Amino acid sequence: MTMSEMLTRMRAALAEALLFPPVPATAEQANDALQEVTRWAWLPPLSGVAVAADHAPGTHPNAAGKAAEQAEKTN
Repeated sequence: MTMSEMLTRMRAALAEALLFPPVPATAEQANDALQEVTRWAWLPPLSGVAVAADHAPGTHPNAAGKAAEQAEKTN
């Protein structure tokens, strides 16, 4: 085996290992993988909602709760 053949095989093995995720062998492994993807896909949007909810009352102190106060006055 020449040096260029060896490097080509190493590059192909590395590319396959890094670029193509392994296919789950069982339905249970596929389900676990789907749960992991779902968990990590929802985490950033939920974090953003929590940050925005904490940030809004301080940024808009006069507007926060006005709709509720106006509804109470009309009833």
